[in-house]
Amino acid sequence: MKTGIICGICRGSMKLKQRAVAVMVGTAITTALVLMILTVDLKPVSMFYQSVRVQSVQGGPVVEDGQQVRAGDHPVHLRRQLGKSASRSGGTAANLTVARHTHELDPLADSAGRHEHKDTAYRKTNSRTNAEGPAHPRDPRTRRTRPKGFPDEGNFYNSDHKWLRTQPEQTKPNTGKYEKLMSLPSAVSVPSKTEKLIRLKKPKGKHEFKILESFQLGINRFEVYSNTSVIDDLLEYLMTHPIYEVDEKSGGTQVKLILTFEDGGHALFKPWRVPREYETLPNHFYFSDIERHNAEIAAFHLDRILDFRRAPPVAGRWFNLTADIYDLADSGLRKTFFRSPANNICFVGHCSYYCETETAVCGKPDMIEGSVAAYLPSFKAAPRKTWRHPWRRSYSKHRTAVWEQDPTYCERSVMTKHPYKTGRRLLDLMDMSVYDFLIGNMDRHHYETFEAFGNFTFPIHLDHGRAFGKHHQDELSILAPLFQCCLLRESTYKRLQLLATEEYLLSDVMRESLSRDMIFPVLLEAHLEALDRRLQTILAQVRRCISRKSEKAVLKPEPRMEDYKEPEPSAKTGETYEEEEY
Repeated sequence: MKTGIICGICRGSMKLKQRAVAVMVGTAITTALVLMILTVDLKPVSMFYQSVRVQSVQGGPVVEDGQQVRAGDHPVHLRRQLGKSASRSGGTAANLTVARHTHELDPLADSAGRHEHKDTAYRKTNSRTNAEGPAHPRDPRTRRTRPKGFPDEGNFYNSDHKWLRTQPEQTKPNTGKYEKLMSLPSAVSVPSKTEKLIRLKKPKGKHEFKILESFQLGINRFEVYSNTSVIDDLLEYLMTHPIYEVDEKSGGTQVKLILTFEDGGHALFKPWRVPREYETLPNHFYFSDIERHNAEIAAFHLDRILDFRRAPPVAGRWFNLTADIYDLADSGLRKTFFRSPANNICFVGHCSYYCETETAVCGKPDMIEGSVAAYLPSFKAAPRKTWRHPWRRSYSKHRTAVWEQDPTYCERSVMTKHPYKTGRRLLDLMDMSVYDFLIGNMDRHHYETFEAFGNFTFPIHLDHGRAFGKHHQDELSILAPLFQCCLLRESTYKRLQLLATEEYLLSDVMRESLSRDMIFPVLLEAHLEALDRRLQTILAQVRRCISRKSEKAVLKPEPRMEDYKEPEPSAKTGETYEEEEY
């Protein structure tokens, strides 16, 4: 009996050994087959399914010797066999053709709601039979074309969409309207002994103020700059003066750089992001729109033409991203530089919007244009006060501001409060609404004034990167201050009337003013035509206000400083009222 038990145990042990050997042999065979497939580069297993006929997920069938390739043969699986022939445009290798059609989710697809790309999808005929396959739903001959006038909604992340694909449009000749307008006397006279913003002590001996210093010394209670040769020299300085150092500006939603020139002057650089014909996407909110460098340049020129003179001078300039930015930047900014697959120099920077690799700032290959804005005096030398704009938008996807629902908002909430019930501030906001409507700027949430001048001074016109976003659309809500208050400076109204005449037509004057810039043409003709159209809208609204009230009640003369009085200190706090939350 003991012998039988021992024999049974031996037989069980032998079976276990046999099973282990079988598993090892099976594993070895499987491994050998896998290695053989990888080495010999056999076709995938899915090739053996004869009964199923499908198209690839990219939309195009794979054809071999006149027969349809079987299920699962996505072109990606075959790229080892095809090499570069299985690229975006398709190709032929060893009698094998991949018919390339754009994928549904491809950003370059030209289906409804997408723009057409230059590499249009196509089908190849079989090299042996010359027979075409069945028509594809997105065949160029059968697909639905984009309706005429339909806005291009292609996204700006694609470099092919960003760069101009056509020659710059023909511009109209200079007729001398700008020079003639600038020769006219200013509507607002600045007193000769007006208070200056800053005073620099002139050092002993022979010393000449630098161009940027001369500009900053000219800032006074009534204007940021005057129509003198100093501004023209400053614009030339911004376009050509050598750069010494580059730093990234902290804060802000999009990337900006601080330029330090060789003479110690400073300027703010906004790089090129999108081409001239790019328009704000229909589904983008005003607060998520990308900033345009050319909008900053055009906004300054319009400020000068309207005779407001409240915007810092801005000029266009060409940059070499390697020599002018990378070589002069600090290590933090340098780390964001890279070379794109298209062999272009790019950088990302640090900001909250559009600072990812997909939305990098790229040259072509390393040249790029941008706007350069002259720096105002430092906060230490000339402190500025920030005010919440009474007609500020909600900056929310789900709610609107109070003024958008209440037509009596101006009389009820604004005109009864300081600093809008006396002085010039309310008229300044009317000017600002006219200015913003002309350039299409919805992003006016705050404004700044110089503290040294108290409350009887102008609001500075800053930050217009989101202007000139749509030339085909006029955003009437920007004119809400004018609609609700029915007030306007008499000098502003006369200037607008002048720019509506053929002799000083706004679009012609603007074009000639921008022609002096290094990156001309700064704006498309469609944007210049929109200025004339919007100007007529403003004048029509003023006429409606006059017919409803009276000319005296609507058009106001320039307020005098002698008539202005600061409010009395509060009995409870002993402080003057500075700002109301709206």
